[in-house]
Amino acid sequence: MTTQGILQTLRSNLLRYSLEADGAFCITSGLILLAGATPLASLIGLAEPVALQGLGAILIVYGIVMIRYAASEPANRRLAGVAAALNVIWVLLSVAGLLFGWFPVTTAGRWAIALVAEVVLFYAILQVYALWRTRH
Repeated sequence: MTTQGILQTLRSNLLRYSLEADGAFCITSGLILLAGATPLASLIGLAEPVALQGLGAILIVYGIVMIRYAASEPANRRLAGVAAALNVIWVLLSVAGLLFGWFPVTTAGRWAIALVAEVVLFYAILQVYALWRTRH
């Protein structure tokens, strides 16, 4: 294998790994939300756990799709672009929601939203960087 081929493989792997890690985080978060919807809703100040259950189900499906398509060879740049854009939108809506009080949650809920947004921002940055590295 040539040096150029090795570098392209490493770049493609970074993109793939960033998508797989994002998918795994989504699945894990979704399972936590589904399994602990009632106590989590109480902790963050939601009257009903339905929103957390729905979000959990969506995250699980999204995570499975991410991991499935991340395995394609070469790594799917279009999927990575969509994932990065969705992650940026998640972060922007989280920040706006916290600033403008869109979420009727407790202080613990605001911290949870902020911490998740920080993790999602990390994945967005990683995916954009991986896309930049694989461009040609």
